[in-house]
Amino acid sequence: MDSSKPACATFFEDSTMVISKRDRFYAKYYQQNFSMPNSIIFYIAKNPKTAGFYLKMVKTCKYFFIKNKIIIIQNLDAGDGEWRSGNVALNFTKYNCKYWITDKIKASGLGFVGKNIFSPIIPRLYQCDVKCLFLSDQIISYNDLSLLISSAERIGFIDVFAKYADSSDVQLEDIVAIAIKAYEISVIKPTITSKTMKELTKLANFTKLDNLNLHNLSEVFDIDAFYCYMKKNQQTKLHISFDEQISEGYMNRLETIVDEILETKQFNYKLVAEILGTNQFDYKPPFIGFTGLDIQKFRKLCQIFFY
Repeated sequence: MDSSKPACATFFEDSTMVISKRDRFYAKYYQQNFSMPNSIIFYIAKNPKTAGFYLKMVKTCKYFFIKNKIIIIQNLDAGDGEWRSGNVALNFTKYNCKYWITDKIKASGLGFVGKNIFSPIIPRLYQCDVKCLFLSDQIISYNDLSLLISSAERIGFIDVFAKYADSSDVQLEDIVAIAIKAYEISVIKPTITSKTMKELTKLANFTKLDNLNLHNLSEVFDIDAFYCYMKKNQQTKLHISFDEQISEGYMNRLETIVDEILETKQFNYKLVAEILGTNQFDYKPPFIGFTGLDIQKFRKLCQIFFY
């Protein structure tokens, strides 16, 4: 076989043309006479704009697969010690090709030694266009996370710890900064500092979120910075909750904020505002959960938040 020649999806055997219905390529092929210069065809083969376009190309002519071997995977799951796509187990080292993930990644590192389950497959990824990214029990490098998160619209993390090359922790604000297309972010046990809330409010994509859920926050979270932001927030449904280790003084500050929310007469409900043709609603009420919150206040807060 002369691999320097382009290959066509119509195959030949014994000088007789047949239309292939088999799920494999024949070893022999004849040169395809493209209507464009070979240099342009080569560029197109090496630079597919979308996964759908790439699939159309390889179905048309096997030349495109030979020049750029990519396997398209919609949903990628990890659990019980192996990677899967639906019911199909995946071995990323079996084939000499790259992988393009298009829709969703749901991966748990629970039970994996070191919990760095992405390190073997990241070098095999051609591109990641996932809209949903759900990770739990992970230790992942910042560079790997940057590759996975950039296209995600819905993000959920449980006990996920991102690390820079020097092994230092990546803070929540730095993760949100690279989640440029996200409209919903949920994080349990986020890595934060006293500056996290202030840094988040500086991010343009943070102020455009539809939903933000932060759970098991520690007392280091700047609740006063959050309070200032919530009073002018008219976009994001904010749901925060705290671990059981917060001090009584911090708990009292939270309850004061909850009391103010419960006493507010006007909130920013967009649908109501549009119906009434008014902009009089002040801010979108958040939900603040913590141990020790009075049950009646909790119920009223739920009614307001889930209105």
